[in-house]
Amino acid sequence: MNVVGLITEYNPFHNGHKYHLEKSKETSGASCSIAVMSGNFLQRGEPALLDKWTRAEIAIREGVDLVIELPTIFSCNSAEFFAFGGISLLDSLGVVDSFCFGSELGELDDLQLISNLLTNEPLEFKNLLKSHLDKGLTFPLARQMAMKQYLGYDLSDINALSSPNNILGIEYLKALKLLKSKIIPLTIKRIAAEYNSTEINGEICSATAIRKFLEENHNSLEYLKNVVPSNSHKIISSSIEKGKGPVFVSDIEQIIFYKLRTIPMSELKKIHDISEGLENRLKSGGLLSATYNGLIQFLKTKRYTQTRLQRTLLKTIIGITNDDIVSLSGKIAPQYIRVLGFNDKGASLLKQIKRKSELPIITNLKRYRPQNNIANRMIEIDKIATDIYTLLYKKIHLTNGGQDFTNKPFIQ
Repeated sequence: MNVVGLITEYNPFHNGHKYHLEKSKETSGASCSIAVMSGNFLQRGEPALLDKWTRAEIAIREGVDLVIELPTIFSCNSAEFFAFGGISLLDSLGVVDSFCFGSELGELDDLQLISNLLTNEPLEFKNLLKSHLDKGLTFPLARQMAMKQYLGYDLSDINALSSPNNILGIEYLKALKLLKSKIIPLTIKRIAAEYNSTEINGEICSATAIRKFLEENHNSLEYLKNVVPSNSHKIISSSIEKGKGPVFVSDIEQIIFYKLRTIPMSELKKIHDISEGLENRLKSGGLLSATYNGLIQFLKTKRYTQTRLQRTLLKTIIGITNDDIVSLSGKIAPQYIRVLGFNDKGASLLKQIKRKSELPIITNLKRYRPQNNIANRMIEIDKIATDIYTLLYKKIHLTNGGQDFTNKPFIQ
């Protein structure tokens, strides 16, 4: 079988995702698709609108053949870690022929140019980057300025380093090079709505717009029929009716404040991405702020973007430390294949993966025995993330812990 890999969040699955899935198969000539999907917490530092099993079911019903979970330690981290985790997982399966991602550019040449430079950073470029960081610029902006100076022309003209999907695309290409992967990269141009657009117009809109609409109009789901496929609309509606969603970043507000007000400073300093006195701002913000949005505004500086702060807050409540990330600093990949859903083609793929991959396949967590300390910590973080996430369900009888052990993959 010719297999195309995807790295996704499906938060939620909309018409743009359906287009990407179908176009990826068409472009690659693939007969099967595998999606590595974030679990219950996402790269922007937010909880998913719907839980990972529900989103996997939607993906399978809409045409993905196999959905595998990206471990939490990668899914709520920087673009570099997120991309490396996803590509590593696809590469480790031993069955993926190509990988297709959406980008604002829609072609690979400029993205490959940048990824080649960032894979083997020359000393001159490193010095330029450091000089801009020393001025207090955010890392993305500092990198863009250094790139402009080093290459001698302004790549911002093509939005290569400022558009979210281009940034991820560069990191995907870097990861493929670092792994010496045989997977062939492909990209297709995003259509219609911008990544952060908050407007719902026509049949294609951003996931951001859908989430914003649902946050403001829980009971007006009919309006979304034009922008999400039928199976997605049906399952979103059913989940909301059952009280399993929608979940928003504001729903973790009190958990965050509880954690910031009670965690000892010595422990807060150990959380990944906390440095240069950020722990002091976090402690003060936890005491002086009354809302999540107010806390973010209190914490924001030129150095710390909102998205990075949101990820830091997530890592704080989950307990992801610098030691956890140090264990991955040698580019250690995901340690298991956690299956969230599959159809008949996906079942055939799993048989091939079992023969070709060295990683254990998890379909029932009760039976999984971690093969090393890194795998043990990685799965522990996944379980903690789920136990926190289920507290955010709208109906109290759904909020029991341990759902990683009781929920099974969706099978179509």
